[in-house]
Amino acid sequence: MAMSYTIRVRVIQKDPAKWFSIGEKTVWHYANGGTWTKCDGELTLTMGGSGTSGTLRFKNPQGEYFLVALGVHNYKHWCDILPNLSSSNTGVEIHPKYYVDGSSENAALWKQAGELEKKSSNGTTIAVKYYKEDGKTFYATITIN
Repeated sequence: MAMSYTIRVRVIQKDPAKWFSIGEKTVWHYANGGTWTKCDGELTLTMGGSGTSGTLRFKNPQGEYFLVALGVHNYKHWCDILPNLSSSNTGVEIHPKYYVDGSSENAALWKQAGELEKKSSNGTTIAVKYYKEDGKTFYATITIN
């Protein structure tokens, strides 16, 4: 029987001039199923088991796009950030690449990073940090500055 996992995510934006919205949410189910929900400003990714993940694709009015991936692989959480996307780089296109052996995205699953920070070519700093674990529930922040 698969073990259910949950990742609870808060998005923190520090620069109103670069205000980002979530333009797309995806889930890679790998036979386990998963959903994104939102309540009281918190996003929750519920997954049916290890080997599942979700992405959030952010955009702002200035035309800047980036993607954050969060998931569980081999029973450990992981994250990744892909800055500098074009408007045509969708989460639906990108997300499956995390499950292609040898792809640059696939390496993120195996690193199983608990935190990560990247800067876009426009100077936007994007950070992901898992800050708490309670059984099969993980808590993370995405900070945009």
